[in-house]
Amino acid sequence: MSKEYWFARRFPVGDPRNAYAAVHWKGFAVAGIFVAALVIGAIAFAWMAASGYFMQGVVVFSVAAAVGGGWFITVAAAKGDKTRTVADYQKAAPRV
Repeated sequence: MSKEYWFARRFPVGDPRNAYAAVHWKGFAVAGIFVAALVIGAIAFAWMAASGYFMQGVVVFSVAAAVGGGWFITVAAAKGDKTRTVADYQKAAPRV
C-alpha cells in the first residue's frame, strides 16, 4: 500500500530551500483552512478593536494564527513527500 501525499517539495533534494506545495485536493483544503483561520482571526480582531478591546483582539488573532499555522505545518510535514517535487507530480498527472 503506497502512502498518499498531500504536499510535495517545491525544490529538488539538496536545494537549501525547504518549501512544500499542495499536490492533492486535501492539501489545498488544508491551505484553505489555514487561510480561513487567519481571516476569522482578522475579523475578530477588527471587531474587537472597534469595540475598544484592542489587546484582546490582538490575542485572539495571535491565537488563531498560531493554531492555524501550527496545524498547517504539522500536516504538511506529516503528509509531505520529502523526495519528489511538484514538477514530478505534474509530469505524472494524466492529461485531459
